[in-house]
Amino acid sequence: METPDYNVGFIKGGELTGKVLIISSQLWSIIRGNQVYSILIGPGVFRGIARSGTKRLDVVEQLSSLIFDPTELRLEEPVPLVDIIHPEIIDPLEKRKMEEIVTFIRKIMVERGNVLSGDTILRLRPQGTVPTTAHAIDVVQKITVSHVSGIQRAKFLLGGTNGPLYRPLVEGYQKRRYARPDLCKVMAVPFRRFCGFNDKEVMSDWMIVEKASYESGIGLDAIQEEYNATMQDVEKNSSFFIYTDYS
Repeated sequence: METPDYNVGFIKGGELTGKVLIISSQLWSIIRGNQVYSILIGPGVFRGIARSGTKRLDVVEQLSSLIFDPTELRLEEPVPLVDIIHPEIIDPLEKRKMEEIVTFIRKIMVERGNVLSGDTILRLRPQGTVPTTAHAIDVVQKITVSHVSGIQRAKFLLGGTNGPLYRPLVEGYQKRRYARPDLCKVMAVPFRRFCGFNDKEVMSDWMIVEKASYESGIGLDAIQEEYNATMQDVEKNSSFFIYTDYS
């Protein structure tokens, strides 16, 4: 994340750079008047640096939500699109990576022989060790199939290079700093500041678009209700992913 003109601590209107890690059930859309933003609701942490001239400030903030404008995520790359009907971010860069994978597969197919359209390329045996091939390819190649569980992958990603970001979240959780949303800050990127959860100027009168048909989908109470629901899931499943062993 890179945000200009951000107010944090004694630095006013400085440049804020860093990373955000947040646990949220989904990407939500909020609307208030002519303002429409995206929001992730749940326990999280921001870690980064604020700069203004010669001033420099290390920033670590425990969050209850992150409000952002998807059109500001990148300055030079294609802008991700947000689907508010089925909340997800459709990222052009991710699509490009998929196209590269497809191109790579096709390149291999061409190099291995004249593969006819519609022919079976590979057929795996149940053990997933040695594939058998259709007549269109005359090369049999031994491959190794392995599986890494989601928990192992999470520990690798969070406990490794992202450890400095994940540790404050774990410590905050263990010290009950996430027990209530008002104990944390809101990272309100469009407003260029961190604010309290009960800040009326930033947090009041929003409607959660995906909950518009429910009475609970309006106002700060709706955001708090979603935060509490997320925390219940975290507490119920904390033994799977909240850990202190980063080795």
